[in-house]
Amino acid sequence: MNRSNQFVTTFVYFLMLIIFVAVRIFFLYVELPINDNLKDVLSTIIVQGGVMFLMSVGLFSVIKKQKMKTTLKNFGYCKVGVKPIILSILIGILCYFFNIFVASFFSTIISLCGFEKAPSFPYISSADYSIGSFILQVFTVAIIPAICEETAHRGLLLHGLKGMGIKQAMILSSLLFGLMHLNVNQFFYATVLGFLIALSVVLSKSIIPAIIIHFMNNFLSTYFAFASANNWIFGNVTDYINNFLFSSGSIVMYFLMSILTIGMIVLVLVFLYFLLLKETRIKQTQKMLIDVARINSEYPETFYSGDKTMIDIYDLNRIMSQYNIKSLNSMIFTDIESKGRRLTLDERFALISCIAVGAIVTFSTFIWGVI
Repeated sequence: MNRSNQFVTTFVYFLMLIIFVAVRIFFLYVELPINDNLKDVLSTIIVQGGVMFLMSVGLFSVIKKQKMKTTLKNFGYCKVGVKPIILSILIGILCYFFNIFVASFFSTIISLCGFEKAPSFPYISSADYSIGSFILQVFTVAIIPAICEETAHRGLLLHGLKGMGIKQAMILSSLLFGLMHLNVNQFFYATVLGFLIALSVVLSKSIIPAIIIHFMNNFLSTYFAFASANNWIFGNVTDYINNFLFSSGSIVMYFLMSILTIGMIVLVLVFLYFLLLKETRIKQTQKMLIDVARINSEYPETFYSGDKTMIDIYDLNRIMSQYNIKSLNSMIFTDIESKGRRLTLDERFALISCIAVGAIVTFSTFIWGVI
């Protein structure tokens, strides 16, 4: 029986989640005759490379009977220009600071409920802040997770669930991304970050901006930890932020300042996302219209307006009229605006199973401190 993308996606992700939980428990509670750094590397290779990447790409390809190259292409592995890369870096920097405020906001709320922070994973040794350790942490905490976790969530999940509607796919992939951290203290801001990353994929039609944003978020977190210990440049950034948030000494002022700061960051993010949209989807659509006009030899080269990738608005309207295109938006956002279908019983069961496993383990950290 030829299973749908939605079922295969949730089935593969469910298996990944079960193995991920088992591996995490093993590395947290089983004593191994190796040091923490080697433990980090080993756990990262198994969890990220083996589970997140190879299972999502390999198992999906096997079940769907297609080449891994095709799967990667469907997951969004396609080239982007220099400008989208630069914009993604800027978005990643803003997302990091956005995350700090969101994480602090929700951490304060759950701490008022008596929650004690659970152990983090992977571990960052507080005893070794050497250059070698920094490079190792960048590799295990920033580079590998950015590629592998994005392949699993913005590749496998966002691609596989889009049949039910792109908005629903964004929300569910972000929710599962948050639950995948299996820690209630990380769930809130990871879910928000997941949605912002998913938005970059939808706007650019590529997973590359997502990988860059994810990398920047994790890299800055690692850098500032080492910078603070080694007195590197900008090493006191997190201290300044904490002093800013808690300077008033009032919990009411703390929440007010957090909300205002988050609002300002969101406004800048909206602007950057618009530029990302302009440099990807919009230019791709305009290029396609230009190529159509070229093939039919209906318009000369003069319909460029300064930029070789931007068609003159007058000729653009003529081309759209020629091919009965009512609006440019109808072409740019065709996949976003398309309505999704209702899930079948087995698809719904597989999806609920994924959410249930993640939710049970995640919220057990709040109740019992497990994992």
